[in-house]
Amino acid sequence: MIKTAVFYHYLASYRGPVFTELMKSRVIEFTIYSGLESEIDIMKIDEKKANDEVCDGGLRWRFLKNRWIFKNRFLWQSGLISVILFEKYDSFIFLGSPYHITTWVGVLIAKFKRKKTYYWMHGFYNDKLGIVDFMKIKLFYKLPTGFFLYGNRSRSILKKHRVKSDKNMHVIYNSLDYEESLKQRYLISKDDVFSYRRNFFNDEYTPVVVFIGRLNDVKKLDMLINAQHLLYKTGKTKFNIIIVGDGEKRISLEKQALKLGLEDNVKFLGAVFNEKINSEVLMFADLCVVPGEVGLTAMHALSYGTPVISHNNFNIQMPEVEAIKVGVTGDLFCYGNTDSLSETIHQWLLKHPLKEHNLMNACFSVIDTYYNPIYQRKVFESVLLKS
Repeated sequence: MIKTAVFYHYLASYRGPVFTELMKSRVIEFTIYSGLESEIDIMKIDEKKANDEVCDGGLRWRFLKNRWIFKNRFLWQSGLISVILFEKYDSFIFLGSPYHITTWVGVLIAKFKRKKTYYWMHGFYNDKLGIVDFMKIKLFYKLPTGFFLYGNRSRSILKKHRVKSDKNMHVIYNSLDYEESLKQRYLISKDDVFSYRRNFFNDEYTPVVVFIGRLNDVKKLDMLINAQHLLYKTGKTKFNIIIVGDGEKRISLEKQALKLGLEDNVKFLGAVFNEKINSEVLMFADLCVVPGEVGLTAMHALSYGTPVISHNNFNIQMPEVEAIKVGVTGDLFCYGNTDSLSETIHQWLLKHPLKEHNLMNACFSVIDTYYNPIYQRKVFESVLLKS
């Protein structure tokens, strides 16, 4: 059996399902190497998973020692070089970050040993490259055999600059807890929707827009509340908002809703870690709106059949925006333009005051086809077996 080592900085909790899926491969034995220390405050996978049997949901997981230096900007992982020098692997997968110093050294040693090497990475989304980007192209991105990328836009930009040939760039997309979403999702009825609307707003006829994620500047949720106020004021479309999540912007957003007289139309649920509750909020909402970079929120909403609206500036968007198929699984508005956002929401809710089953199925289909751990495992297998 082919053996592959995957090097990560640390294992964030939301990455659990894809690593668990890799353990299920019958043709490649994946072993994960990571540190336990992170440079940011993030929920991580319980290290006890390394002690559990793979057949019981455990991970083939070995620990490195993370040493963050220069204000946590650069990372040296003690133990990584020894793995490449002395352990018997057919190929190595690294995070594609040039700030991980051991990756530079590790890839060079692996190449010297004639081993296949890959970066699992975002790559580029901004097509206007700066000096640092060109340094990545000329030096760092030239080192590995190939890339596993989160989106097609990045692949197009890398192809344009002839960083690698097509056959060495593989789009693997992203994923959340697909199996859990399958357990929770189902096709809802009008009565279900009306009941849920009444539960939150004592109003069964007004559509509900949801946001789920970190409440920070990047998400630009003040634009969503302003768009809601604009549509209320002009009498075009009314909708209520449920915001799931916490963060530094929560207080100012609550004050904004109060100032605009929308305190009864915007509900803040705080951070919710119960996926059953999150699934209900997403499933019974009519629309998910992220005025800033959409990221994993798009996948979370689409997993439960809810279309997504976000902005159209792809130079600063996240790769998950590619899951939004205009008019099918959501829509895009002009970046930074509240009038465009309000009009896009208005037109969508005018056409879809209630989610039809074919709309929900279109959302499910994008996740079922591409954005899930099973698809990711199959891409890894198809590439590494040819190596």
